[in-house]
Amino acid sequence: MLRFAVYDELGLARQWPLVNAHMLGPDDVPIRSEIAFENGHIVANRRGTGAAALCLQFDAHPAGTLMLQTCLLPERQQPYLLSVELARHRVKMFIAKSEEWQMFDLSADHPAMKLWEEARRLSTRAWLSDDARAADKAARKSLAIAIDASERLAMAHAEILLHRRFGNRAASSSTLGVRIWPGRDAQPLRDLVAKEFDLVVIPLNWRELEVSEGRYHWDPVDKWMDWASKEKKPIVAGPLLDFSKRAMPDWMSVWQNDYDTCRDMVYDHAEKVVDRYKGVVGMWNVCTGLNTNDNFTFTIDQMLDLTRMTALLVRHSRKGARAMIELAEPFGEHVAFNRHSVHPVAFVERLVRQGVRLDAVGVQMLFGRRTHGRATRDIMQLSNMLDRFFLLEIPILVSAMGVPSKTEDAHGGSWHEPWSPEQQSKWISRMFGVCLSKPFVETLFWTDLYDHPHADLPGAGLITDTGKPKAALQRLVSLRRHLRKPLGPLKLPAKAVASDMNDA
Repeated sequence: MLRFAVYDELGLARQWPLVNAHMLGPDDVPIRSEIAFENGHIVANRRGTGAAALCLQFDAHPAGTLMLQTCLLPERQQPYLLSVELARHRVKMFIAKSEEWQMFDLSADHPAMKLWEEARRLSTRAWLSDDARAADKAARKSLAIAIDASERLAMAHAEILLHRRFGNRAASSSTLGVRIWPGRDAQPLRDLVAKEFDLVVIPLNWRELEVSEGRYHWDPVDKWMDWASKEKKPIVAGPLLDFSKRAMPDWMSVWQNDYDTCRDMVYDHAEKVVDRYKGVVGMWNVCTGLNTNDNFTFTIDQMLDLTRMTALLVRHSRKGARAMIELAEPFGEHVAFNRHSVHPVAFVERLVRQGVRLDAVGVQMLFGRRTHGRATRDIMQLSNMLDRFFLLEIPILVSAMGVPSKTEDAHGGSWHEPWSPEQQSKWISRMFGVCLSKPFVETLFWTDLYDHPHADLPGAGLITDTGKPKAALQRLVSLRRHLRKPLGPLKLPAKAVASDMNDA
C-alpha cells in the first residue's frame, strides 16, 4: 500500500478528484489496483509486492491539467507528498531522456536547461522542507517548471531529428493524411483534400454500413472511394474489426459470448467489405483497439485468431494488399481497469511471435477526454510514448491524431490553457514536428477533416460542422507545405533556443 498526502490552499485536502488514477509497475506498465481518497490522503493498494508508481490527472498550473506519474516507490509507513513525488519524477525524466537522446551537449543558456536547473532547485527545497504546506507549494512550482523544461527538451530534440531526416530531401508524398467521415460530401471538401493532403482514411464503421442485419448501405463510402481512386489518393480503409459500442451493430450483441458464431459473422462482414473495395484500397486497417477488450470480451488467443484471420483475408484479396492494426489506447491504461485487456506493446509482440505479418502499426493519439485513455498529456510524455514503439521494428503510423478545439469534457484535462481553436493550433505546431521527427513514423493522419456527430473525438475536426475552417487547418497545411522541400542544415543561434517547427 502507498499513501500520498495531498494539499489545497487550506491544508490537507478534504476532497480530491481521482481522474483515471491507476498504478504502474516497471517500464510504466499499468497494474491492477484499488485507489481511494480518505482524510487528505490518496491510498493506493495493489496485489503483490515491489515498488510501484501512482499515475493520475493533476492540476499542474500553468502547465495544464495533465496525466502525471510518480517514480517507482517502495511501501513505507509515512505517507509520501504527492506533489513532491510528481516533481521528482519529472526532474528525473528530464535527465533520463537527455541521456537517451544524447542531449547533454545543450548550451547552459538553453531555456530547457535553465528551467530544469530551476525545477531541480525547487525540488530540493521541497524534499528538505519540514513544513508540508511549504514543501507542497515549492513542489508544485517545480513540477510546472519541469514540465515546461521537458517539453522544450522534446521540441529541441525533434528539431534536430527533423533536419537530420529532411535536411537534404523533401518529405515523401505519403506524409500527411486525414480521416474523412463518408456521411458528408461536398465539392469544396474534395478540393481541399485533393490539394493539401497526401492520403485519406475512409472509416468503415460496421454499425453505419450494415444498417440492419443483412442490409448494407454502401453509397456514402462508395462515393468517397470512387473519388479518391480517381484522384489517385492512396486509401487506408477500416477498421474491419472494431468491437466498441460505437462501431458494433446492436444485433451482434447476442453473439458476444459465442466466439465461434461471432467469428463467422465477423468473417462474413469483412469478406463483403474487402471484396467490394479491394480494387482501390492500398492499406487495410484490420482491427482497432482489439487488445482493450472493450464491450466484447475475448481471450488473448481469440484476439490473435481474429487478427490473423482478417489479415489473411486482406492479403488473399489481391496481390500487394497491405494490412495494419491500430492501437486505440497506446498508454495502456485499460490494463489497470480491465483484467481481460492486453498491453498494446505486448499485443503487437504476441502477434509478431505468432507469425502474423503486419505492414504497419497505427497508433492513435487522441486527447482531451477522460474516457478511453484520452485524458490530456504533455508533449514530453507523447514523445516518450512514441519512442517505445521503436523496438518493434515495424513501421509506425500516427493513424489518428487530434485534440478538441473547445473543452468537450470537463475531466479531459488541458494543455497549458483550456482547449480552444488557438490552443488546438498550437498543439499541432508542436506535435506535427515531434511525430515526424521519429525516423520510424512514416505517416501522420489527422483524426477528422470536419466535426460531425459520429466523431471518435468530438470537436477535433479541422472544419466546424457549419463549414468554417479552424486555425488548426491552416497551421497543419502550412506545416505540410514546409516539408515539401528540404529543410536545409539546422542553424542554431549563439544561444540555442528551442523553437516550434512553424517558426523555422
